[in-house]
Amino acid sequence: MVNSLNSTVRDQGVFTPMIGATRPATTLLGAALVATLALGCSEDEEQRSLDPVSVGMTSDMTPVFDDGEEQIYEVKLPVGFPIVQPTEAQLNSLGEVENVPNYLPRWPWLTSADVDVQITWTLSNLDAETHNVWLLIDPWNEFGRYWPGFQEGDEGEQIPNFSGIQFYFEVPGTESGRETRRHGTLTFADMQELAIDFATVMNLIANPPASDDPEYDPTTTYANHAFHPENRSHNDVLISGYLPTLVPGLTGIDLGLRTHERANVAVEIGIEIVDKGNQKVLDKDLTPWPEPDEFITVGTGGM
Repeated sequence: MVNSLNSTVRDQGVFTPMIGATRPATTLLGAALVATLALGCSEDEEQRSLDPVSVGMTSDMTPVFDDGEEQIYEVKLPVGFPIVQPTEAQLNSLGEVENVPNYLPRWPWLTSADVDVQITWTLSNLDAETHNVWLLIDPWNEFGRYWPGFQEGDEGEQIPNFSGIQFYFEVPGTESGRETRRHGTLTFADMQELAIDFATVMNLIANPPASDDPEYDPTTTYANHAFHPENRSHNDVLISGYLPTLVPGLTGIDLGLRTHERANVAVEIGIEIVDKGNQKVLDKDLTPWPEPDEFITVGTGGM
């Protein structure tokens, strides 16, 4: 059955989506995480390399959106990082900290200063024909996960909002005579920017930008601007007033692929995670951070 996004609008903010187009499809392919110690860290830092994680899209999938003219195919894989979870006593103490920014319910257990993350990726096309593919990374922190959702265009069409990180590639097919794989790295700086952007969007949701038009809410525009891959928080004039001084650390990601046609494509990632001296990364029991139940979004969707 094809999911449609042309029905009920979901409010911005934090929510637990129902099954359907509002909740992105996920798969548990390749979700095992095993770490080994890596060299090259300072005396107080420890770097770990996690086993590769992969997710694939197959040509027999049904679209997550279909209005009769346009189809969107998408798959997402939840990937939790091996972050130490706080005890109940530690959570209670965090709830007693004063001067917490109003976009957060309490002081965070994990901040962006506690960990560094780097992701290497390989995107592969298994079909004979060339495909255009979006690589999607959506962030988690301890307060929820980002779900981009959709915004409505001028003619009523549904336009996907920006993921936390997204790149658009032409990936040649096996009969093209060209390389059928794309490779890249999301550096430690890229992933720190992702944590900052997510915190900025949470702040935007809690403190929406003013608008002279009572029928226009610019929050979605600001959020897409924050996540746009060409914009960086340190020199972005538009969102400078919404940059939080306290940034929760990343506890995981949703790794995804999107196309506008049926395709057999896959992405594999390797994750490097650095404990920066505060003992917030597990060193033995590598249980991933639990998949968040709360979805944070500026998007709309069907129910």
